[in-house]
Amino acid sequence: MRDPVADRQDAEQGNRALRIAATIECALCALLAASLLGCIGYRTPLNDSAVGPIGPACSPGTFQLTPVLPTAMFVLDGSATMEMGMLVGTNAFDTRWHVLTSALSTVLPSVDNKMAIGALIFPAPLGGACSVPQRPQLAPATGNVASLVRIMNAVVTGGSTPIAAAIDLAAEVLLGLGGPSTGRVMVLATDGGPNCNAHLNPSHCRCSEPGFPSDCSLATICLDDTRTIKTIANRQAQGLPTYVIGIEDPRGSDFSDVLNAMAVAGGRARSGSTLSYYQASSQSDLNAALTAIRDQVGNCTYLSTSVPGPNGTIVIAADNIDLSPDEWMWGDRQNGEIVLLGDACQAMGADSPPRITATVACGS
Repeated sequence: MRDPVADRQDAEQGNRALRIAATIECALCALLAASLLGCIGYRTPLNDSAVGPIGPACSPGTFQLTPVLPTAMFVLDGSATMEMGMLVGTNAFDTRWHVLTSALSTVLPSVDNKMAIGALIFPAPLGGACSVPQRPQLAPATGNVASLVRIMNAVVTGGSTPIAAAIDLAAEVLLGLGGPSTGRVMVLATDGGPNCNAHLNPSHCRCSEPGFPSDCSLATICLDDTRTIKTIANRQAQGLPTYVIGIEDPRGSDFSDVLNAMAVAGGRARSGSTLSYYQASSQSDLNAALTAIRDQVGNCTYLSTSVPGPNGTIVIAADNIDLSPDEWMWGDRQNGEIVLLGDACQAMGADSPPRITATVACGS
């Protein structure tokens, strides 16, 4: 018969060993998270308020705006349907994935040395249809375009469309890169509706798979619109906006309403169009969409050293000519980011771009 005292001592030693192991594991997890590798299952809470330094205070007067160093995380849909052609039911066009790769390789080289570019491709290779990688395939940095194209050329598309989880992971990386002179955005390119939510009811949901408008066979192919839109909106509230590109058949998408809602939630809805997202059904469409986003991110985001309070005002001017309300918008207001739109944005690509100023009245 064992001694009860000895048993208790053995148990205490075992518990002490477990606590030590847990402490080491947590320390390792923190170290990995700090280096953007992350532990398995690590996620920054959506309501995390620690999104970087507090932005500029309000000072009345006129100030010249300075351009930001843009950081763009491309969140790219590598699901099975990206093997389809740009025209459904024909073989006359290359696959959607190859067309997207070609568009990025055409549009991005001009900003290779002045925009930090990263990429997260979902779902994760060999990780299951609804998995996302533990970290982006490409961490944001300048000079990354050749690496991005090389990675994309090696991708074997397949699986489902876990957009909510992919946006969360991309956002975690960008939150770790925040700075007072950095503008951070996500660019989502997808050809379908989000799915991969195992908590949905397959008997009472809208299907994300073509040909199954109702009564899905699995919860994971239910349209995961509510969670995805909320995720994008929450990240936008943290200062991480999302541009949305919909790669689709020319006849239109079954999920235009969802893509529109995602684009609005991301805070970067397309201007001058009936659609809030950037619709692309051809190579030229994709090139044009990426060019518009590239120029807005790379040339048209500026920082103000003064941000008015709730009762204050700000007037943005280009070479002393006031811009109309539809020619600019706030990016991350807490960070003092001003985003130029339309003709005002296009003017910044000229050889001699105008001088952008802000005149601020703080208010009471």
